[in-house]
Amino acid sequence: MIRTIAVSGFKNSGKTTLCHRLVEELTRLGVRTGYIKRTSEEALGTEDADTSKLRSAGVTAVLWGDDGLRAEESGCDISHEYIVSKYFPECEIVILEGGKYLELPKIWVESETPRPEEVKGVFMLYDRTRPGDGASRFGCGDEALMAEKLAAFVRGENYRSSSVFIGSRELSMKDFIADFVRGAVLGMLSSLKGGKTHGEEVKIVIRGEKEEK
Repeated sequence: MIRTIAVSGFKNSGKTTLCHRLVEELTRLGVRTGYIKRTSEEALGTEDADTSKLRSAGVTAVLWGDDGLRAEESGCDISHEYIVSKYFPECEIVILEGGKYLELPKIWVESETPRPEEVKGVFMLYDRTRPGDGASRFGCGDEALMAEKLAAFVRGENYRSSSVFIGSRELSMKDFIADFVRGAVLGMLSSLKGGKTHGEEVKIVIRGEKEEK
């Protein structure tokens, strides 16, 4: 199922900057990501710098306005479900900028204007002026962590839950290799006495072979 996450807030709160960072970080994690910008202004015949910038970077992006989508269709009965199914069939997650009153899970970008009580579905808060707690409230510099949580939301809590370091250098692995390493290690540990992890983090240290002089 394609997940759609709305990044909502008031004008000039930092929604666009956050959306671009999340798209970049999710793409870096290998998550197939799309972007929709929801606007209350007309969209057809209007060039938009934000969607154009992401399209030029190879990201599927459309502009959604009250009069339709840029630039193929017009109509007032277009829904986010229709847009996602037609234009983002290969994506795992779609970031929708705006849509504060849509029935979607939301990241709320805080500003001086309080969030309206009618806004529902907020599961993350972003405030670029304050530090976050790393759980549900995030600040400037936490975008990579937010993307990791969104990737886990899309692919399950065990997604990319193993890492291999050689010294202090992290070894680059494809997603299925990282999942294979996790499963293999936990499987071997479960056969040992006391090897049940109960959700705890596992650390294994392997001494490398010494180089022959």
